[in-house]
Amino acid sequence: VALFGGGIKKGFVYGKTADERPCLAIENPVTISDLHATLFTAMGISPKTLFEIENRPFYATEDGKGVAARELFA
Repeated sequence: VALFGGGIKKGFVYGKTADERPCLAIENPVTISDLHATLFTAMGISPKTLFEIENRPFYATEDGKGVAARELFA
């Protein structure tokens, strides 16, 4: 995933993939929930944001558990 703008560091590579299997993250893996949390944080929205619709909780990230990769921000 390529990210730019929103306070993201320029030219920064985060994490590392395996040499024999390039689709396998071996250093600093980021889950989908964490990626969503990172994007929301870049937009100034808390990843733990909760909306109640018909008395049911709807979180910005999966159950509000996403953690932003703060190392990506300048």
